[in-house]
Amino acid sequence: MQLTSYALALVQAAGQPVASHARPVAELAGDVGTELELGEAACQEVQIAALLHDVGKAALMTEILDKPSGLSADEVELVKTHPARAQAMLESAGRHFAPIAAIVRSCHERWDGSGYPDGLAGEDIPLPARVIFCSNAFHAMTDDRPYSAAVSESAAIHELWAGTGTQFDPRVVEALTRALSHRRMAGAEQAERETTMRETGAEGELRRAASDAG
Repeated sequence: MQLTSYALALVQAAGQPVASHARPVAELAGDVGTELELGEAACQEVQIAALLHDVGKAALMTEILDKPSGLSADEVELVKTHPARAQAMLESAGRHFAPIAAIVRSCHERWDGSGYPDGLAGEDIPLPARVIFCSNAFHAMTDDRPYSAAVSESAAIHELWAGTGTQFDPRVVEALTRALSHRRMAGAEQAERETTMRETGAEGELRRAASDAG
């Protein structure tokens, strides 16, 4: 709990854009971890790392992060330094953050080895980092950004599946798809319960009104 609280403080200090993106990514990454049966402790670690996956961007200029047009080659290379910056920042916070820092460093690696900062590929990428990378991509596609408009959930899922074997671990994409399906089912069940409660409450009011009138 103390680690989580400190992580939340770090994310908040990184600024509102980082914080508002980090929270939904962390929630989804935790759900994906559950689908992968990682266990409670591992899922918590995934969520904490997901909260912190972009804190290294706090050291970058806002003009670059919020730029509505394409970045220059130099700006792209500068942005690619943020995972290593985040790792250094977290390691300096104490030994408890060392495992989290290692995950955060690898959150932008791709399944085919074309990611950064180390060009890791396949199973060499820590599984928690693969989960966060996929969850991050989904949220980035379904949220409005300065450089791109949001797409639908179904369109984002289609893009994730199109990127399996190149950008994304196929097993993680499958787990994320299941997690989103379970979310929709839970949402539908909750809506049905609320409708039933409203209808039951309305019927109760009518019965009370009829009784009073009698």
